[in-house]
Amino acid sequence: MKKIAVILTAFVMALFVVSCGGGDSETPTEPSGNDTPDSNTETPDEDKSDSGSTETPDAAADTDPETDTDTDSNSNGDDTDTEEPVEEEGPCAENPCAEDETCTVDATTEEGYICTCIEGKIRPSETVCGSTQHGKLYQKCENGDWAEKCTCDPGEYPEVCGYYAQKMWFTSKSKVFTIDLAEGWTRTYFHIVQEQEQDKIHIKATYCNIKIDNSMSSVLQVVMPQSFADALGTADKEAVLTKNDDGTFGYKQDIFWEIRGIDPACYGDKPEDYVLPENSNDPCVQDWDNDGLPGITVTAKGTMSGTMGMVEKSSSIIRDGYFEENGVLKAYVDWTDKQKILYTTNQMLKDGSDNQIKDESSKFDGPANFIEQVKIEDGSDCAFIVNNAGTIFSPDPVNLK
Repeated sequence: MKKIAVILTAFVMALFVVSCGGGDSETPTEPSGNDTPDSNTETPDEDKSDSGSTETPDAAADTDPETDTDTDSNSNGDDTDTEEPVEEEGPCAENPCAEDETCTVDATTEEGYICTCIEGKIRPSETVCGSTQHGKLYQKCENGDWAEKCTCDPGEYPEVCGYYAQKMWFTSKSKVFTIDLAEGWTRTYFHIVQEQEQDKIHIKATYCNIKIDNSMSSVLQVVMPQSFADALGTADKEAVLTKNDDGTFGYKQDIFWEIRGIDPACYGDKPEDYVLPENSNDPCVQDWDNDGLPGITVTAKGTMSGTMGMVEKSSSIIRDGYFEENGVLKAYVDWTDKQKILYTTNQMLKDGSDNQIKDESSKFDGPANFIEQVKIEDGSDCAFIVNNAGTIFSPDPVNLK
């Protein structure tokens, strides 16, 4: 036991000597200022310092842990957590501004904050405006301030604001399966609401009704159910008024693309480049009319009857528009149409219809592809247009069955 006690005593004394810097034969460096004594001989890392002194490494070694501890405390401790609620208790804590404005603390104001509108945001109003009271006032955020505007601002152009009924007529050369249908016609009624910024026209065009016929309807006639037009909904379009040399005004609409029965996310802002899928299981295909069939459903009557679920890619350009003395707008239309049949009860219909525009009709004189747009009372709807089409528009070039 005495031997063990002697060994322990020697071991403790050795630890004491080492902790006091007496573990080496080399004389320790005298402490200077607030530096702590060096606990060991110089390490190779310390020898590589440019000063050759151990004081700088010692100071760095002493300072770094303290700095790290402070930094960790500030970044993870309670101090940072308590800073956030301070801002929440300020005048902008429960945003006192409108939804389309941002709140900024400003001690120079009586309220202690200012509200700034979000660039490009629009606030509608029910107040009417325009020379014929067909417009409505609205505010648009421009350069941080709300600017008062009217949806009906014709300037030096004809006023074309408000509600309109539009008839669009297409004439085509169509072929289904091996049958040449000779000539086909499509008539579409639109409910139009227009806003105007001088020569620029902002349009909301709602599909009201679509009817199709052809010169071989006893063999095949495609029927567009009302659910087809309803599925197309409302399209946002832009048109432009132009000044002619003779003092009259023109109208045109650049190419407008429509991809029907397809998720818009699949083509984004490049509908012209989109290729229609041929498989009903394609993830881009949607059931727009909610009948359980892919795409939008149409039916066929005649010797080639059946049901088809289709997707479609179409385009239209309205050109050379002009206004008659009574204010009715007439213009010519160039169009394209492609379709894919994803489902059918008749395999003879699986390739759909190949439709090509015809510039002239073999059945009637006059323009073969055109629009006719007539002013109607504000607040009118699709039902009004369909029920009164015979008196609103000029007669159809062909009596559709």
